[in-house]
Amino acid sequence: MKRGIRIFSFLPAALVYTFILLTFSAHEVEAQMPASELPPLHAGIDSPGAVIVEQPENPVFFVEGKVDWLLLEISEPRTAWEYTQRGMFMQDEMDDVNAAMADYLHAEELLEEIAERLDDPTLPERLLILHFRLGSIYLNRGSYRDAIHEFELLLEEEPEISGANRHIAEAHVGLGEFEQAFASFQQELLNNPLNQKTLYAVAMFLLEPEVQLEGVDQEAVAREYLQTYLQEAAFHCDTYPYKILKVDKLARELGGVGGSAALQNCL
Repeated sequence: MKRGIRIFSFLPAALVYTFILLTFSAHEVEAQMPASELPPLHAGIDSPGAVIVEQPENPVFFVEGKVDWLLLEISEPRTAWEYTQRGMFMQDEMDDVNAAMADYLHAEELLEEIAERLDDPTLPERLLILHFRLGSIYLNRGSYRDAIHEFELLLEEEPEISGANRHIAEAHVGLGEFEQAFASFQQELLNNPLNQKTLYAVAMFLLEPEVQLEGVDQEAVAREYLQTYLQEAAFHCDTYPYKILKVDKLARELGGVGGSAALQNCL
């Protein structure tokens, strides 16, 4: 399959033709315009291949999705959007987390400059995918405070976004802040009560010997989450077979009924 076909998985196929036309027209316009006249606030709108859809009223609130970086044919990023896209390419395709991190941080700096120029401090929080990526890298590196900061910025814009509170909980676990971790896990489940990743994560957290929460029957709560996990897996299997077997075994050991339907669906 040619790389050029994978553009925006979430866009209708009819926009692909528009994309191709705009790629060339944007390139011609850019070549004729002095650098000082290029629209610096539009994420990618001054770059070949990046003009996909009409920009909304806020010029910084742009397409969040991932595109094929090579398809854009940008020699050097200039906007926050471009740095973020190259960062995702370096992280996902080249497995170069350090290069990706440098691009993400540069994108954050550009967004902060824009916010200062427009006197709108909320603008840096609007590139949601950037904060999620940075937060995930910080979490994996053990920079837990930085991870919490990035995911909290994300939640300021999208309070119910899936996964953010779970990652904050994981960061608190890394810091040994178990009460805060449990609170963040619970908040994640309020927003996404049937998310199997979160149900599994909080149950495993509660069963850790070093985790001692005041006023919480941890085994009983863990059993409830494991059973909910199995009930959901009976209809929608979102895990590996070994995990289903592990959850079923743990649930039964804790006095639950297990999940025969989940085992049948997922194995």
